[in-house]
Amino acid sequence: MTSSRTLGNTSCVIPPRRDPPRRLVPLDGPSRTVAGNAAPDLINPVVGFRQWRVTGGELRSMFTGDRWKPGRMRAACHADRAHDEPPPVSDCTCGFYARYTPAPRTASAGTPDLVAGAVALWGRLELHAHGMRAEHASIIALALPLTPGPKRRRVRELAEALGVPAVPARRLKGIALRQGAPIPRQMRPPDLEPNKRKAPGEPDPARWHAVPDRGRS
Repeated sequence: MTSSRTLGNTSCVIPPRRDPPRRLVPLDGPSRTVAGNAAPDLINPVVGFRQWRVTGGELRSMFTGDRWKPGRMRAACHADRAHDEPPPVSDCTCGFYARYTPAPRTASAGTPDLVAGAVALWGRLELHAHGMRAEHASIIALALPLTPGPKRRRVRELAEALGVPAVPARRLKGIALRQGAPIPRQMRPPDLEPNKRKAPGEPDPARWHAVPDRGRS
């Protein structure tokens, strides 16, 4: 399980397709766009963005310390209260977290260990106002620090170990969109929190469910 702060006060669960997603295309392959009327039974991987901490030469979740590994990863729930459904579950905090948009380029600046990047997500998805949780994830790319120095060298070495590119922050979104598609805005639940400065808390249970994929077995 890889957790983070709240992603919003409203959520939406998208049932997964049981067939595997399309293979991730090479980074020099064609870019893809999403039609405005994209259906909720998402076939291709979904693109998301997040930050990690670099600890001992490894990429770890900022808040749980879970290690992110090369290749495809599947979320597991380690909560005391077990549930039969695979992560993410609406009344739990399990799953791989990601935002819909990249963090500001300066968000990791001035820190020795924070690094931003992009991920591909698929399987069971739960959408929140500002981000999502997913059953499966794979790292697409890491963003290089804005200035040269030891941190930039560490990010390059870490990206090489993970088998992903290290790219300038301004190119991160473009690189990510070659590997998947963003969640269309019309599918994102609205942010109903009136106090935008309120301290983050746990995500609320899901209030809507997308139409199930008729092709599921």
